[in-house]
Formats: sequence, C-alpha cells, structure tokens
Amino acid sequence: MKSLNLFLYICLVRYKAINLILKKFKKFNISIILDMEDSAQDLFDKNNNENLKRISREGLKYLSDNNILKNTMTYVRINSQNTDFYEKDVETISEILKKKSTIKGIFLPKVETYSQVKNCYDQILTKNINNFSIVPMIETQKGLKNLNEILEADRDYKIIQYVHYGHYDFCLDSGFWPFPEPYHFEYWEIIDNISKNISKHKKQYIHTPFPLIETQNIYWSSINFMQDNLEIGEINLSLVNIDTNYMKKPEKIKQTKFKNISKDHHYKLVFAKKIIKEYLNNKSKNKSFSLSRKRFIPPHLYLGAENFLKKNK
Repeated sequence: MKSLNLFLYICLVRYKAINLILKKFKKFNISIILDMEDSAQDLFDKNNNENLKRISREGLKYLSDNNILKNTMTYVRINSQNTDFYEKDVETISEILKKKSTIKGIFLPKVETYSQVKNCYDQILTKNINNFSIVPMIETQKGLKNLNEILEADRDYKIIQYVHYGHYDFCLDSGFWPFPEPYHFEYWEIIDNISKNISKHKKQYIHTPFPLIETQNIYWSSINFMQDNLEIGEINLSLVNIDTNYMKKPEKIKQTKFKNISKDHHYKLVFAKKIIKEYLNNKSKNKSFSLSRKRFIPPHLYLGAENFLKKNK
C-alpha cells in the first residue's frame, strides 16, 4: 500500500483558534496549509477583502512570533500574482523567514508558467533558508496545458517538490456545470491527466480537497482508487473542514460506482439553484466557504452555479 500523507487547510482569519486545531490533529501527523487566499475573501463585499487579507497576514505573524507553528510542517497558500495582495503576502513571509520560521513552502495559486514559480521563489528566499519549495497550483486550462513545460523547466532549479490540483478553480475557469465530483468519471479523467504529467517528472501530486460530508465510504474508496489506478507514488490528500473520524480507515470499504455527469438541462438548473440556496443559508459571517448537510461549498461552486443561471435565464 502506498503511504498516505495529509495536508490540512486552515483559515487564518480566526488565527487565535489555530493552536486548538493543531492540538486536535497533532496525533495524526498532518501538514498544514495556512490559507491567505480563498478562505479570506468576501463574495458580497469586495471592500471587506482588504481587511480579511490584512487579518490573515497579522495571523501568520502572530503564529510565528508565538512559536505556535513549532514542530508543525507548515505551508502557506498566498494570493495569486495577479491580485493586489500578492506583494504584501510575499513581504510578510520574507520577514517571517528571516526569523528562522518553520514554514516549508508556498502554495502558489493559478500557476501557468514557470517564471511565476521562479519569481516567487526568488522574492521569498533568504540565505538562511534551506529546503524551501514552491507548490504550483494547477487551477486553469492554461496551467494544465503548460504543466509539462513548467515541470521540465524546474529540472535545473529543483524548486518544486509537489504540484497541487485546485479542482474548484479549474472547473470555474473551464466553465463546467455542474462541477465533477468524486463519483463521476469526468472527475477522475482530469486527475488522471494531471497526475500522469506530474509523475513523469518525478514530482508528487497533491489531491484537491474532498468535497463531500458524511460520506466516509466515498472518501476511502477514492483513496483506494488512487492507490490502484493513478500513476503516483505517495498519496497526498488536502483536506478542508474534515472530521477526525475520517482519519481512521474503516474495516470494510465498498468501492464507489462511478457515473457520468447528467446532461439533463432541467437537472442542471435545479442543482444550480440548490447550490446557491445552500451556500447562502449556511455561510457564516467570516468565512467564504459554506457547509451544507451533504457538501463543502466553496465560493467557486457558488459562482459556477450563478454563471450557469445567468446564461440560462
């Protein structure tokens, strides 16, 4: 059986509670991704974004200054290079690294060229840091198209250890509706394509966050499918708001039966309206994500549903 590694996304907006989260997951030996991007945004009040991003940067400084990240494998997802927040994120992390922080690398969103990776690395790197890496996030069609070129360019520099697939951004960029889910053939076709390219260049693939709630069997059957069918070494999973009950593998796992995404137009309309309703009904004030009874709903899924409804009035 291939080894299983877990990366847990943690929102920085409520950073003083992170110490409790780390204690909760400590026995599971999970790497963490402190999120300054998706979880620190407001879809309905763009003026609030500046405040949320500022709080996230302050939170990162607080965690570092108080040694809360000590003995924790820590990565930080910053904002993409086409935003107004990128330079401030880079400046903050560079200052923290000079204090010999335990941050191991940066998750860089929406990577489409190797120059993005190299420029970020050169901006953040200090002479006192060893084994620091950039994790390119493949979240657009262009990024996927250029993935081989990106990884080939890293042959001499060796900045990249992992490549992370961002499913929700990729689906939004591609104009999909509905977004493929772990029980769809289309979902695994995308991931098979990406993971093959990554494996070919001897890099490690990090899987997109698992989106479904109260579906422990689908979660573990997905892991089994990855172990048996994808051309990857270790299994690297990213998690968002996952229950610790998922950490223990059940004795019996029934392999999920995959199906194609429905092409029924009426179903797509109904599902889009359902996602929007569930997102709005379950969204908390300080989080961009929403949790319904069945699923994790990121802002991308809400926007995908909204875009579909606008085009089909």
